[in-house]
Formats: sequence, C-alpha cells, structure tokens
Amino acid sequence: MSDKISLLPLELILHILSYLPFESLLAFGETSRANYESHTLCLECLRLGVFEKRIHSVISLLQAGWTTPDQMAQISGHNKQANDYTISIIQPAMSRLASDLDSKPLLKMKSLKRRCPALLEKSRTLEQMIREQNRVFAQVVNRYGRGLRKLEFMAYDLDSEGAMALASKCQNILHHLALRFEHPHIRDGPIRPSTWLNPAPGSTAWNMFLGIGRYPQYGLCGLQTLILERAGITPWQLTMLVKKNPKLSVLKLRTCRGAQPEFLNWLGGVSYEPEERDMDDNSLAPGRKLKVLWLENCHQVLAHPIEDYEHLPNEFCDFGLEWVRGLTSLRSLSFSESMNIPPEYIDRANSVLWKIPEVILPYSGQGDKAPIEVDPGLL
Repeated sequence: MSDKISLLPLELILHILSYLPFESLLAFGETSRANYESHTLCLECLRLGVFEKRIHSVISLLQAGWTTPDQMAQISGHNKQANDYTISIIQPAMSRLASDLDSKPLLKMKSLKRRCPALLEKSRTLEQMIREQNRVFAQVVNRYGRGLRKLEFMAYDLDSEGAMALASKCQNILHHLALRFEHPHIRDGPIRPSTWLNPAPGSTAWNMFLGIGRYPQYGLCGLQTLILERAGITPWQLTMLVKKNPKLSVLKLRTCRGAQPEFLNWLGGVSYEPEERDMDDNSLAPGRKLKVLWLENCHQVLAHPIEDYEHLPNEFCDFGLEWVRGLTSLRSLSFSESMNIPPEYIDRANSVLWKIPEVILPYSGQGDKAPIEVDPGLL
C-alpha cells in the first residue's frame, strides 16, 4: 500500500519536500520508487563543495559568502530557505600504502604512530583530488540535475566526468551556475600557493560542457547567470558558451583564462566570428544583453599595455577597451585586482564614454577581498 503523501499532486509534494533538511530528503527518497523520483526533482538550488579537510571547506564557504560564522552550525540544512541546500563533503586523506610501511621497522612505526598519527596519512595529489571531486559532483548532478535551477560547485577544477554530467542533465533548466576553483588559503600537501595565481590549465572537458565536437546533443543553453573562478576555459570556448546561452545577463569571471581580447572584442561587437558577418543584426554586439560583467584578477584583458593614456583624446580615451561601448545594457563592470589597467584610465573612460552606473576600478584586493590567513598548525 502506498503512503498517503504519494497520493498528492506532484507540485504539492515538491513544495512539502523543499522544507526538509537534506538528510531527511535523502531518507524520504529511499522509501519507495515513486518517492525517489519525487526527491530527485525537489532540489532547485544546490551549493556543493568537496574538500580534503574541514578547515578548507569552512574558509571557502566563508569567502564565497555561502555562510557566515553565525550560520556555520546550520550548514547541514536546518533553518535554510526552501529549495536551498549547502552541502560540504570532506574526502579524508588516504591511508599510507602498505608498501610504504613495509620498509619501516615495526617498533619504530609503532612509536611514530603513537607520537604523530597524522604521518600515517597522505594527501591526494592535485590530479587525484580533482578526479575525486568531479566523481562526487557527477553523482549528485546525475541524480538531481533534472530539477536544479541554481547550482554552485567548489572544487579545484572541472574534468570530463563533471562536465558531461552538467551538459547532459542540466541542459535547459539550469539558470544560475557558479564554478569556483580558486582557494588561495589551501597551501598544504601537494598544493603550492602558486597554484592559485593563474587559471587552471586548458582542457577539452569544456568542449563536453559546451556540447561541441562528439557531443552536439549536450550542452548548457538556458543560463542567465554564469560565474567562473580560476577556470581554464579558453577565449574560443567561452565565446561558444555565451553564444549557446542567449539569455545570459550576468557574467562574472575571476582569474579566468578566457578573459582575453579575443573573447572581449567579440562580446562587445568589435570583431565577429566569420559566420556572423552576414547576419542582419551584425551591428549589435553579442553581449548587448549583459547587465553585469566582472573581470576580476584577469591580467590579459588588454592586448597591449596602455601608455600615455592621459594624452588620449576624449573620443578615444577607452583605447584598447572599445568593446565596452557595445555592452549597452551594462549596469555593473568590475576590473578589480586586474593588473596592467590604470584606475585613472578606467575612471576617465567611464565618465566620458561609457556612463555605466557601477564601475569597480582595478585596485588590488584589500578589505573584504583580502585572503584569509590560517595558522598552518590548524591544518
């Protein structure tokens, strides 16, 4: 005999389930096949982080604004908003291989274990951790992707498994996506501080994410907000991504490989793809619908350094950034922490030509954006 809740209309079931903590939602999905289907459609907003240490997770959540110190006790799902889940998964360090221990004298190893148990564990390499993070991410997206409207993922990078899960399960329904791969507070084990200074390496995984090449039937095409932090997506891949998401109005890039003149000139209508030159509306910039564009900690925005910008005439005072003029709907533009761009140059260009209500000048990160330092002894 079926339970009474399964007799209700699906819309009402989903509304009821949206108020459950995540643990209770999982338990409900295990009660029957019908309830399993209902619980997979319930998640509309999910923030997922996969880390090796709890302290890494806590700091990343705080820096991203996913939580506050006062809310840390409620991260598990209590007192949450409806349909909004923040989940942090900790993958413990691997046990040291037996072959590593065989060469140690038994008495010495026992003494070592008694004095410092942590030495019997070892961190995953960066590549191993990325594979593990994307494996977990793919499992979650494959199960809940059909109902997700808003998704944010914290990890070290995107690989083919995670990209395929996104491209195949969240094609049209996903409106908000944030991929956050920048975690400068993580600097132990095989991860060096310099890891976070540059974008992640380029990868063909982004082609799967876009649904190009061998997977034309996949790819995201309903995005309205896209946030990429330390992403290895290339300018061409980023161009294809924006093309496939015509409703995109918010684009926030931080330490992103794709934030280069090749992409930006196309976005602002300064240059076009060959197949676009014969279109009737080719005088309109592809990025004309964007309301928010952030290019933070992106150091290749300009093709060449700007010199003697004070002497540029007013009509050309945005030399090198002419593409901004084509973004006619823009309400917020940020160059925060982007080197090689003089703040006075941006300020003058906006005052004379752009007239954008909010422009964040390229000062170095201070205040709220300053990295959180952690005593290595706590790690």
